[in-house]
Amino acid sequence: MRFTLFALAVAVALPAAAQPPKPLANRNVRYGMPGEAKADGSVKEALLIERAQYVLSYNDKRKTANWACWQLVSKDIGRVARGSFEADDGLPKGWDRVQFATYTGSGFDRGHLVPSKDRSATEADNDAVFLMTNIVPQAPNCNQKGWEKFERYCRELADAGKELYIAAGPHGIGGTGTDGKKLTIGRNAPFVTVPASVWKVALVVDKGRNPTKDSRAVAVWVPNDQTVGEDWTGFRVSVAEVEKKTGLKFWPELPDEVAGALKEKPDAVKVPKQ
Repeated sequence: MRFTLFALAVAVALPAAAQPPKPLANRNVRYGMPGEAKADGSVKEALLIERAQYVLSYNDKRKTANWACWQLVSKDIGRVARGSFEADDGLPKGWDRVQFATYTGSGFDRGHLVPSKDRSATEADNDAVFLMTNIVPQAPNCNQKGWEKFERYCRELADAGKELYIAAGPHGIGGTGTDGKKLTIGRNAPFVTVPASVWKVALVVDKGRNPTKDSRAVAVWVPNDQTVGEDWTGFRVSVAEVEKKTGLKFWPELPDEVAGALKEKPDAVKVPKQ
């Protein structure tokens, strides 16, 4: 594989929320992380994995991320061919490493949190999103239909000059793939928890600008089953609803009055059919 080892970094110290936030060292969490995570191997359920391509919280109990965050702008989207799925050798010593074969014959796709195409400008960027720590078991219709259409829509916004700050993750236990409902997958340990739903939150701003109360925030909550169709817009919910269900807090570095206004209602912008 063309992949070279990415080191786990120490968590970035976040500035206090007051005036327009200063850029953080990692652009993918410009407005803060949605949940606590630490670059400490003793933290088994919220390990911080910080890379140039994304920041995520990995849960060794579930064998998937709790959440992943990334910035998306037009320069991130290129023509690099898709990489190959690989175990994440950056995990702490002694931790289980989910393999490509863990998903084989399970009835579920190897579903990206940070999509391949969102990091297709260079081979190194694309290789990073094919590490199994960025993958969750997704029902094929969920992954390939509505979820994929929303991924594509986000890239269309980026190509149009917008700057997106995206977070995504799994929720709950038990999804339905092509072989019926399963709580976990894997013929042998490590077993990977199958989520009941997947969610995504996208903050959309004009390039180079800070969010305001009038900025756009798009959130979706999608069942992890075969009922999902092509139209992702029917899965739109408010950011506040995602926070309530997950216990996370998005964009903690934004002033409360700005963040509160963005989270209040589901996005209602009319979206052309794809």
